[in-house]
Amino acid sequence: MKQKQDILHSMIIEVTMVLLASMVAFQVCNMLGIRMSLIPLVMVIGYVIQKLLYHLCIISARYIVDAIPPSFLISVKKCVSKKAQSLAYSPTSNCEEVQKKRMELFHYEYQREQQQYQWQKEREEDEKLNAILRYTRDTFKRFDLEETEIYQICESVRYFATNRQVLSATEIHIKKRTSLTQISLKNFAWNIAFQYNIGRDMTTSFVMATFAEWFANSTFDTVRKNLRTTTGRHKIEIDENILSKYIV
Repeated sequence: MKQKQDILHSMIIEVTMVLLASMVAFQVCNMLGIRMSLIPLVMVIGYVIQKLLYHLCIISARYIVDAIPPSFLISVKKCVSKKAQSLAYSPTSNCEEVQKKRMELFHYEYQREQQQYQWQKEREEDEKLNAILRYTRDTFKRFDLEETEIYQICESVRYFATNRQVLSATEIHIKKRTSLTQISLKNFAWNIAFQYNIGRDMTTSFVMATFAEWFANSTFDTVRKNLRTTTGRHKIEIDENILSKYIV
């Protein structure tokens, strides 16, 4: 296989030299006014000169290579090898770096969106709770309750809405008024619980603990059974849309 390649290489060189010699011979004869019959002679001379230059270049190259120290050739090979490796691995490294930066950017954007969503959710919850507390205050201001009692009811509502639990230990006792009935108080508790999707059991515990004097002689099951009353007219009616009235 190598022998065939060498033969092909030699043939290409020879053909190139012949063509170049013929072109040079034609131009020389044309420029110097030499007869066309002498073109083959000029072509042979040109071919011989090219052959001599060719062999001279080969000999010079061998001499130069032999004169170079082996250590220098080894260092050059190592340098070329490192450069090739650098070129080979550089695209991969750049790709990995770009991918890493994209992941970092994606992670940052995701965290920022989550934080904004959390802030938005907390703001909405605060607006909702403030609306519930305004509804509570407006509801009980219509009755002859003291300001401290209204404050205690608001605190019980705040704890109930925020923790889904009942604030049993209160500092201020709410006295019973005949103007407020059990049905109205149960409707009030149901209105609050409906906005937060709180169950009947916890709502029953809330109304019985917050307005203890009204339910002193009532059982848990009785209150739970009739927690929501829509028939008749009462001081506090069932209202599922209290948020739309207090959130602008």
